Amino acid sequence: MKDAKLTNIIPKENIYGHTKRLLWILSNIKKNDTIIELGCGTGCMITLPLAKLDYSIIGIDTDKSSIEFGQRVFSQEGTSPEILKVSNIEKLDINPDIIIASEVFEHMPDKDLGITLTKIYNKLIPRGKLLVTVPNGYGWFELESFLWFKVGIGKLLEWTQVTRVANKIKHIIVGADFESPYSSTLSASSHVQRFTFKSIQELLRKHHFKVVAISGSVLFAGPFSNFLFTGIRPIMQLNCALVKWFPRLASGFFVECLADTEGSFSHSEN
Repeated sequence: MKDAKLTNIIPKENIYGHTKRLLWILSNIKKNDTIIELGCGTGCMITLPLAKLDYSIIGIDTDKSSIEFGQRVFSQEGTSPEILKVSNIEKLDINPDIIIASEVFEHMPDKDLGITLTKIYNKLIPRGKLLVTVPNGYGWFELESFLWFKVGIGKLLEWTQVTRVANKIKHIIVGADFESPYSSTLSASSHVQRFTFKSIQELLRKHHFKVVAISGSVLFAGPFSNFLFTGIRPIMQLNCALVKWFPRLASGFFVECLADTEGSFSHSEN
């Protein structure tokens, strides 16, 4: 994980734990795996770095504008834009070893979520791996997002130029390269699911996945935390470390699971 190529590709950490998430994904995949990122958005957060690290990956999303933006970025980064596709998972003519669904399920209503999990199960090879990340629906991230966006504190801080001045000061102190230069998605869809440490596991088991491991992302995250702390390394390191002791209180969850072929559910198209 510490070779020069990895160092050049993996971004610096932010308060949301995006680098921690990427390293968690890397710890759960192998170079000979065939990988799909479902709901990849622009593909810049996960598909792009994995492709640069020579993993066999395809990123799919139904939002055409996000995929087209991502394809332009991939071309600029010297990576094939054909890796990204406007597609549903059932339309792909491959059965992958790994499917990544990162920050996707919280945007799906119950009916769509159940159908999608069944499609994922049927698309994976037997005993294939599903890697899931979701926010804690009752965690710190949701509280900050509510205050920043719904209450309007974020707009007030932007209108008064507080965010602009503070960011300039922080850039001087910690440097200007702690934020991703690319958007993760151009689609604006709200969270309609509120997962907990327990409920995300129950959902996956209900749809015939065996939960192998679950862990927390970071303890606190959100637009206020990002505004104040991203780029300040000691605080971000503490944020990642504390969640090991309080995983149920994490701002998000990382879940590794397998398509469970040992149960009564048949791996078939139904």
